[in-house]
Amino acid sequence: MSTIGIIAEFNPFHNGHFYLINECKKQTGADKCIVIMSGDFVQRGVPSITDKFSRARMALSCGADLCIELPVYYSTGSAEFFAKGAVSILDKLGTVDYLCFGSECGDIDAMSSIASILNEEPDVYKKALLSELKKGSSFARSREKALVDAIKNGSLGSEPSSKEKALTASKVKDIISEPNNILAVEYIKALMDIGSDIRPFTIKRIGDGYNCDVLSSIPSATAIRNVLNNNDCPKEDLIKTLNNSVPSAVLNILSSEETFFVHNNDVSELLHYKLLQNAVKGYEEYLDVTSDISNKIIRNLDKYKDFDNFCMKLKSKDITYSRISRVLTHILLDIKSSNMVEYANDSFTGYVRILGQKSSAKNLLAHIQKNGKLPVLNRLKDAPDKLNTLQMRLFEETLNSSKVYNIVNKHGYQNEYRLKPVIM
Repeated sequence: MSTIGIIAEFNPFHNGHFYLINECKKQTGADKCIVIMSGDFVQRGVPSITDKFSRARMALSCGADLCIELPVYYSTGSAEFFAKGAVSILDKLGTVDYLCFGSECGDIDAMSSIASILNEEPDVYKKALLSELKKGSSFARSREKALVDAIKNGSLGSEPSSKEKALTASKVKDIISEPNNILAVEYIKALMDIGSDIRPFTIKRIGDGYNCDVLSSIPSATAIRNVLNNNDCPKEDLIKTLNNSVPSAVLNILSSEETFFVHNNDVSELLHYKLLQNAVKGYEEYLDVTSDISNKIIRNLDKYKDFDNFCMKLKSKDITYSRISRVLTHILLDIKSSNMVEYANDSFTGYVRILGQKSSAKNLLAHIQKNGKLPVLNRLKDAPDKLNTLQMRLFEETLNSSKVYNIVNKHGYQNEYRLKPVIM
């Protein structure tokens, strides 16, 4: 049995995701696909447009065989934490042969060369990076120059290979400036860091770019969310506009009376309360919050209107909207730096929380239970007996994030312990 692993958000699932799963299965000759998917909050630091069970059902309807949840500390983390948390869990399943992902460049060798330098940080790279930063260059520009210098000087061997020499400044810049390439490099870097036997495999991303907001047959998730964020239009009319953009099975799930859409500003009041509650002591205990960001939040708190507006107010040339939204979500969900340090030092604490599976995936689960190094949770009530202290804390924090999500989700399930995984 050959198995691919895919790290995903599917926020929501669209034709490009369908192509990714099925094309990777085809090209690798894999029998099964395991998806490790963000839960109810995603890497941009916002609530997912639909709940995690709906999105798991979408994935299973379109080629996935098993869908497991990525714990909230990783699902809302930086690209590095997102990648390391997910890769660590996939590696410990003991059954994944390929880690598959889409990328703008589609060049696994080029991305592997970059990942090697970032992972090993050779002296030539560190010196070039420091030199460029001292000149006042941005981190992105400094890193690009340092990477090129490291490759030209043969940091990956005594003599640069032809593939390394081909990594010109222009190509490096192109690779590390595209969102899917950035994540791809982090995935490869994470595999290298733990010495995983999982092989990275990429296909060139097709369809619209990450930030394109126009619907097409292979759209960005951004374009679909823009449609679903229209509160002034009846749901059935919104869904009709997606006919050519998502698989029919996904269209049916989105159309269901049991599927509701959650928007960024739906958490505005909860966040405002949490910010007010912590204003006196500041916010530096939360993940990704520096003293400067904490002070900036405090200075602008009396101007708070809603989530999106506050993100726009706090962002700057040096701090992106996504960084700010992650910061605010970490405060909302009580995600603390000290806990992340513990999880990282524990080789990225993990467990296998099953969101859904195909009925034909029994052999796959049996293989994970036999060869894996993580406890498998089919029933949440077994968690206290199966999880160690750190695993249990991370599990409960992830459950609590879903409780927050379900306060604003009209279809919010009140007690996950009563829920069973989706079986298809």
